[in-house]
Amino acid sequence: HRLQCCHPLQAKAMIMATTGKNRTVLIIHGWAQNAYVMKSRTKKLHKRISELGYDCIYLEAPHLLPMTSMIEVDGQLVEVTNGGRQNAKAWFMYSAKDPSDASNSLQEAPMEYFGLDASISMIRDCLCKLDTTSCTIFGFSQGATFVHILSMLASIAKTKSDTKHLSPFAKVDSAILASGFASMHQGSMTGNAHASDCEGLITIRSLHIIGDRDTSVPNSYGNKLASLYSEPKMYIHNKGHFIPHNKELIDTVIEFLEHA
Repeated sequence: HRLQCCHPLQAKAMIMATTGKNRTVLIIHGWAQNAYVMKSRTKKLHKRISELGYDCIYLEAPHLLPMTSMIEVDGQLVEVTNGGRQNAKAWFMYSAKDPSDASNSLQEAPMEYFGLDASISMIRDCLCKLDTTSCTIFGFSQGATFVHILSMLASIAKTKSDTKHLSPFAKVDSAILASGFASMHQGSMTGNAHASDCEGLITIRSLHIIGDRDTSVPNSYGNKLASLYSEPKMYIHNKGHFIPHNKELIDTVIEFLEHA
């Protein structure tokens, strides 16, 4: 199987037909990353699950973060550099004034995620073009928060869509969330769907990967996110804010996928 990357304008060309049940894994990178970075950091995992017949589709967020920002220092606007990474992407932004400002990302109060609609539309298009009835979504950091939103849409689709008007989000039947935090987005997620429409716990299967030494997203956030799912599986590692590539983690992911 080829390693794939799905750009918003190239989704149709990059998605391959799959066979069997749930043999597609959509992989969603974190804040200020991109599909290339995510691929480079999951090489061992990708190799193992590809050998089992899974197609890994690495998605790339539609929003490009600026290399610089203007901040106020002593009453004067000063231009600062937002790190040295080029092609840094985001699934949504936390500030309408400064797209690179992520200082409120862990805020545990309702807020608006700017640009979320474009990312949801991109995922909807990808799901529509997938030649499969079900798939798994795998997100890291902000990508895991986005997976939480997609999980809610999947639960809503499975409970409120009839066969004639089946939502493409009904194809999502399991989720893997690494170093994530619960979505605080208020308002519409897509069309007429709101977070409040997802009544009770999210019913799709979930695996939560949490780092005990994660200082970017402390493990309490990951535990709260897991508590929003009906039957969460947990994998706790003693590292920080990244996806481990040890045999134990890879075997855990494979077991989760194989029992979908």
